[in-house]
Amino acid sequence: MKRKGLISLGHTLFSNVINFNKKSKQPQVSLPLIYAGSWQFTDELSNRTHCLEITTDLRILIDHRELAGQVQTLTAKELIFLDGYGYHLRIDAVDSKPISVYDEADNRVYELVDELDHDTPCL
Repeated sequence: MKRKGLISLGHTLFSNVINFNKKSKQPQVSLPLIYAGSWQFTDELSNRTHCLEITTDLRILIDHRELAGQVQTLTAKELIFLDGYGYHLRIDAVDSKPISVYDEADNRVYELVDELDHDTPCL
């Protein structure tokens, strides 16, 4: 009887170690940190390059001006921000990196380029 209890206990401990190891191999990134950083995007209609900055507390700045509004949705794949005029900005992410921003006011999608990878940094 004791032997059966020890085998059961050993199996439980072994299962917990396996589950712990599986969980520890997948590092969890805080969702705001996925989006935090500085990017550039180009408006092809006006031929202007703009800067998009997202802070770790999820404030959004475009060309160094903070947008009034609030984050409505935050997942590993998208951040949806409702601005003060009632329009949404949707920032899409792939592999924990923002790749594009959709501006509902213009009904346009802009590709994001990491500011450090761009020839002309945001001023």
